[in-house]
Amino acid sequence: MNRRQTRRLQSAVALTAVLSLAACSQDGPLAPEFESARASNTVEAVPGFSVMTWNLYVGARLENLLVITDPSTIPFEVTKLVGEVMATDFPARAEAIVDQIERTNPAVVSLQEMSEFRMQSPGDFLVGNPVPATDPFMDWRVILDNALTNRGLSYSVVAQAMNFDIELPMVDFSTGGLDDVRLTDYDVILVRDDVRWKSAASGNFEAVLPLDLGGFTIPKPSGWAAVDVRLDQRWYRVFNTHLEPADLPGGGVNPQLAALHAAQYAELSAIMHRSRNPQILTGDINSAADGSSTPTYQQLLQEGFIDLWVAGAGAGSGYTSNQEADLKNPVSQLFHRIDFILFRHPSAKKTGVLPGPAAAEVVGDEPADRTPGGLWPSDHAGVVTSMTLFNRGNR
Repeated sequence: MNRRQTRRLQSAVALTAVLSLAACSQDGPLAPEFESARASNTVEAVPGFSVMTWNLYVGARLENLLVITDPSTIPFEVTKLVGEVMATDFPARAEAIVDQIERTNPAVVSLQEMSEFRMQSPGDFLVGNPVPATDPFMDWRVILDNALTNRGLSYSVVAQAMNFDIELPMVDFSTGGLDDVRLTDYDVILVRDDVRWKSAASGNFEAVLPLDLGGFTIPKPSGWAAVDVRLDQRWYRVFNTHLEPADLPGGGVNPQLAALHAAQYAELSAIMHRSRNPQILTGDINSAADGSSTPTYQQLLQEGFIDLWVAGAGAGSGYTSNQEADLKNPVSQLFHRIDFILFRHPSAKKTGVLPGPAAAEVVGDEPADRTPGGLWPSDHAGVVTSMTLFNRGNR
């Protein structure tokens, strides 16, 4: 019997005790009084305002393009990457992701690396006067929406930030010429259709990463999306973002990328402070909870955010990243916690305590969650939390 099956069979007990974040380690064991609540305190057992965040994974390691030194090899490397994206089969992975949406029924779903691929044939990227590719190839928003609709689940994209928009040549083996493939990356917020929402907004950070692709410099912006949602007689401002990673593969932090990451977070922090509603920050923050990468996670706690994974007594380590690039590793390789759902409220900000019960789960992290073809739903696991606040302010 796997961990999720065990959790489902155990009695549903709402966690009503208050939890001081200062009293426990973010990645370490909880205080004894909360250990017994781990297995039973699932999102299904503690109903309330439920939120999911998940980095969907574009399907290939795009950073492999950064090692190109000869521009003439770009089309061949891009063709290889497109093949890897096809092999990681987002339509099948979308079904596995919808499995978790259907089970946990979140009111809000925040997704990162939502990808849209478009083509142009023949391509003219190397001619010097490129025309943007517009022919639809794969749009993950459409694929995911179809999967939701086929299950009778009603969600709508209410806010999205368009991040990088990159177009590069690839080999057309049928003609021997070149096509252009265009990848556009989004952070999106979906809201369940029975939930009220308003004031959707999005933007890009001024701090932009310049990518060097075989002598071409291409900007890679990141951004944020936000929307107000009304649940449990109050409005919440939900943010979704994907900050630039700064950690090095072998450990440690790249100083330049760390500075870029910090600049993006400073912009995001200023934007979040403009809202008077209780705030929920979701996303791939790319700051490890154990402090091994950037200090952003600790700064968020210092600014009054409560980590709902900790407050919800999530079972296990809570690790969310990363599986192998091809998603075929038989044993999960998740090794750190960088995907978060964080909550800030005036009363909670003063005390560091969530004023009500909460629950948290990692999803898409067990072998049973994989596609029929054996692929993990993403190289990240998702996080789902649920909470209910006792006080009724901000109606």
